[in-house]
Amino acid sequence: MQLTFHGHACVSLGLPGAAGTLVIDPGTFSDTTTALAGARAVLITHDHPDHVDVPAVVEHLAAVPDIQVWATGPAASALREAGSPTDRVREVSPGQVLDVAGARVTVGGGEHALIHPEVPRAVNVTYLVELAGADGGSVFHPGDSYDPPAALPETGLGVLLVPVSGPWMRLSEAIDFARSVPAGFVVPIHDGLLSEIGHALVGRWLDTARLGGDYKYARLTPGESLAV
Repeated sequence: MQLTFHGHACVSLGLPGAAGTLVIDPGTFSDTTTALAGARAVLITHDHPDHVDVPAVVEHLAAVPDIQVWATGPAASALREAGSPTDRVREVSPGQVLDVAGARVTVGGGEHALIHPEVPRAVNVTYLVELAGADGGSVFHPGDSYDPPAALPETGLGVLLVPVSGPWMRLSEAIDFARSVPAGFVVPIHDGLLSEIGHALVGRWLDTARLGGDYKYARLTPGESLAV
């Protein structure tokens, strides 16, 4: 599997053969044009704009007739209200196991991480994506949460995507999340608010030289890829 980072919380995953890509969370802080180019399917964790650029996704759906979107109820409603074809936007809920463009996708989570007790919590789901066969691999995207996957792949998790900045998190939570979910690689996401100084700080704390553990810490810049 080829994982490509498109900025902030958006990644694309290469599907087997020449089937295109599966894109997760093409939001307004990301390079949605590049991310959606070649997309065959889109997964959306929640309806915050930095995770779903509604006009960009609607435009792509109009241009590519066979693309499908899976999203939480509020995100799906936002897309439909903006003009997305109703039959190509499907609502998801925790506990579902989906076949998305040949990938096995397990939906988990349920709630956005707490920002403040007086701020209502959005519906947020997590996605565990597994590809079968020789080109297989697995990636876990938690959206805006530190909810772990309910179960790990038998062969082990390939990539754990770890949010590293935002008004709802502390760095200690990112550290605990990275340490608690065994994975081959830890890739930082949700980093749109970080300066280079902030990235350096996060890297020092999440790198295994500081924490111990077996994973490899791999910061990707927008457009950079990782073979899983």
